[in-house]
Amino acid sequence: MLRKKENPYERCPIYESKGFILRLVEEKDSEDLLECYSNPIAAKFFNSDNCTSDFIYETLDEMKECIKFWICEYKNNGYVRFSIVDKIRNKAIGTIEMFAKQDYIGEFGEVGVLRLDLASKYEKVEVITELLDTIEANFYCDFEVENIITKAIPEAIQRVSALKNRGFRELETNTIVPFDCYFLKSKRG
Repeated sequence: MLRKKENPYERCPIYESKGFILRLVEEKDSEDLLECYSNPIAAKFFNSDNCTSDFIYETLDEMKECIKFWICEYKNNGYVRFSIVDKIRNKAIGTIEMFAKQDYIGEFGEVGVLRLDLASKYEKVEVITELLDTIEANFYCDFEVENIITKAIPEAIQRVSALKNRGFRELETNTIVPFDCYFLKSKRG
């Protein structure tokens, strides 16, 4: 059954999997997310390419300011930053950012850029796979992209494994973004 496309900038959809809810980040998530964003081990796997920050925060105020910035970017149609809420713990354990690049990229067409930031204890193949399944079921349509790219450094063994298991392939050249360690998957499989 085909689902109706949502414009995530007009009304941010809420996505749900067995263990997680993805919803627009809120300032009330700041305490939960500080646990993720204050951890240097988790931060190694964050994608801060082209960002104004390295996403390592030490105080609740810093985290709140970052969330305010994300919400402002959302309101300006820059990107959507979703909180990943663990349904059992009812706690935000990381975020997902998604946006469609503004340019059409040759053989790749419309490309969506995905950032996935997780608390260290969630950096596991099964968690990332569940999140990728939810992303793939919704983001191609809602963000009107033909391909999704995401970064995973070689040290992110669990993440790389999950991406490869879900059919993402490593980009050998940086024809889409001028950075290394990106994986791509087409909605065509």
